[in-house]
Amino acid sequence: MAEIVRFGVSMDKELVSLLDELTIQHHHPNRSETIRSMIRSQLTQESTQLPDTIVTAVISLIYHYSTSLQRVSLSEYPSLTLSTNLQMHLERDIVIKILVVSGRYDQVTQWAGRITGQKQVVGQINIAATDTMYKELRP
Repeated sequence: MAEIVRFGVSMDKELVSLLDELTIQHHHPNRSETIRSMIRSQLTQESTQLPDTIVTAVISLIYHYSTSLQRVSLSEYPSLTLSTNLQMHLERDIVIKILVVSGRYDQVTQWAGRITGQKQVVGQINIAATDTMYKELRP
């Protein structure tokens, strides 16, 4: 992890109160962690605006067990790597499938769109991180 730098920030009292509320709501230990989390989120959002950014995404699908999901081949998307394919029943007849995929942002979102857009499927994609953010996680 990079060297920690301390610096001062000036804010309106109302913004500090809102920051404190966010800190409590998100169970962060302090304001600094809340601000770091917000910056990471903003960096992820802005980085993904470039189509060739490498990202890791979590795709969730919820559907009735009798629904036949269409397979969407990864071969059309050469940058993609599927690392997790987990499926379980939420209820007797309702299934959740969780996929974790890495690759170029444009290919990840196209592939995910084809999967989440299927009939009788409730789906969502969440861009979890970009490759540049991995550096922050390494000691």
